[in-house]
Amino acid sequence: MLPNLDVATSGIERFAIEPVPDHLKTVRWPDLFLLVSNFLINPSTIVIGGLAVASGLSFGATVITSTLGILTAFSAYIIMATVGVDYGITGQVACRMVFGIQGAKWLPSIMRVIASTYWFAVQTIVAANVVVAIRHQVSGADSSVVLTGLVLATLQVILALAGYDWLKKLSRYGFPIKIAGIAYMFWLLAHVAQPNYRPSAVLQFHQHSGWHYGLCAVWLNSMVAAWLTMITDAADFCRYTRSRRDMWWGTMLAGLLATAFSVSLGAYGACASLGRETNPFSLTATIDPHWFTLTLILLVITLDETTINVMNLYTGGLSLTNFIERPGRFWNTLAVGIVSVTLSAFPLLLTRLLPFTTLLGNLFAPVAGVLLFHYLFIARMHIDVPALFDPHGIYRYFHGVNVVAMAWCVLGYAFYSVLPVVALPAVVTPIVTGLGYLVTMRLTGIRKLA
Repeated sequence: MLPNLDVATSGIERFAIEPVPDHLKTVRWPDLFLLVSNFLINPSTIVIGGLAVASGLSFGATVITSTLGILTAFSAYIIMATVGVDYGITGQVACRMVFGIQGAKWLPSIMRVIASTYWFAVQTIVAANVVVAIRHQVSGADSSVVLTGLVLATLQVILALAGYDWLKKLSRYGFPIKIAGIAYMFWLLAHVAQPNYRPSAVLQFHQHSGWHYGLCAVWLNSMVAAWLTMITDAADFCRYTRSRRDMWWGTMLAGLLATAFSVSLGAYGACASLGRETNPFSLTATIDPHWFTLTLILLVITLDETTINVMNLYTGGLSLTNFIERPGRFWNTLAVGIVSVTLSAFPLLLTRLLPFTTLLGNLFAPVAGVLLFHYLFIARMHIDVPALFDPHGIYRYFHGVNVVAMAWCVLGYAFYSVLPVVALPAVVTPIVTGLGYLVTMRLTGIRKLA
């Protein structure tokens, strides 16, 4: 039986994991484009562009590799996003058709909560460092990165509690300000008197090989792995979307344009500084320490970090709600927010960005493979929505757990771990795991139950 729908009359979203009714599916592709773009244009993605250049890639190699990584992940992401468009349910609830009603609570939900809290903390730490640096440049005063991060994090928790409608408004009004601010930073960097800041010099700069396959593989794999952590929540952002066409256009355009735009800023700054500065916000503040530039940087970094962190908390709250339904989305989002704020007090997390991204890829890549192959080839993109909420229905499997799906996730984790990065494990593992799961399900006959 479906849970009772509690439709909000206030500005706070009251839908948790229950299906969104068709009459509320009014979001068009421009709003979805803004939502996903705001997720992609963020401090971490921008800094990744700088880190890739510092590791030895050229400007062009960095932009192409990173964008290709996101588009590769999006080819899987948009498949699962159709669940939100077609059925109005969250991605975590959709996972019940694959992992079982109990299995979906213990595996993808917990994994996504962990990923959301980590990314929230990383984004906050990046932003706090920039805010502290700018304040020091303006006043000469030294501020605490930890305290600054805690203040920023607390404000974002408050915004995330409001829900999807506020998320959409934040994306709509914050996006043009972010674009204008980043464009101004590009202009500022390109007009520095030193010759290495000129666009022609930036395009020619590379510390080592420029297009080394091994380095390209590291960063492409990292981008794919990072976005695969969102596949279990692809439906969350699309369950208010009007049609599949709106979802496809909004999502893929954002993946292409927003990734290239944000990575380019980090790559440009790193190339212009001859690989010495990977954070373009700090670089711009050093080059032009006037109040207008510093204020604009502060505004951009705050909007960047706020939009993506509100989304992280939103998806984290929905994931926790799938695990513990009784408190509801509001209180579960608050709980995820408290943990995320606490993690923001540990700047050391930023130094573990690449290793943790790799670990998340280890965890989510096999889950993505099992999820995709089940939805496409076993369920054939059909879901019995009432059965998702019926503990004795067809998605019960064995005591609420699809043991085959769980087993292949473990095998996929092991497979990912032994693959060298040049083999692109974030790309190969979902395919191998998904195929293995599909064959096993057909041989055992369990597919007849789902």
